[in-house]
Amino acid sequence: MEENLERVLTGIQSDLAGLHAQSKFLNEVIDRLHTENEQLRAAEARRTLQPALRELVKLADDWRSRRTSLAEAGHVDLTRLCDEIVEDVTLLLDRQGVEEFHAEVGAAFDRHEQRSVGTRPTENTDQDGRIAEARRPGYRVDGNVVRFAEVVVYKFTPPPAP
Repeated sequence: MEENLERVLTGIQSDLAGLHAQSKFLNEVIDRLHTENEQLRAAEARRTLQPALRELVKLADDWRSRRTSLAEAGHVDLTRLCDEIVEDVTLLLDRQGVEEFHAEVGAAFDRHEQRSVGTRPTENTDQDGRIAEARRPGYRVDGNVVRFAEVVVYKFTPPPAP
């Protein structure tokens, strides 16, 4: 009888070990599916927000342009107001995971993050391919560029022959 009891206990232990392995496998599958579901939800939320985020970027660009015009006309208070509006829009974008970045004048042109909107001639070969002017900032979401920074790039032009 003791032998039968040991066989029954060994069988139960074996079944429990199998159930434990199955449970562990199922938990891993559930965790993976949960992660995939969260990623899909986040991607869908980004797709839904994308048009609004594009409009916010355009709004910031428009107010930057207005600021430039007002600064040239000497309207200090209105210029400050434009800066505040751009800052508020930038904070809204930041809260939605949109990171603003700026091109540096004098840095080498990087086509992975920048788009040339013009060239400026230079007789200095060291400036060739470098940024002459930063026009608009770029934007990233999750490390991916969603809008390139707009820049003017120096282009070497040899001096005219005498």
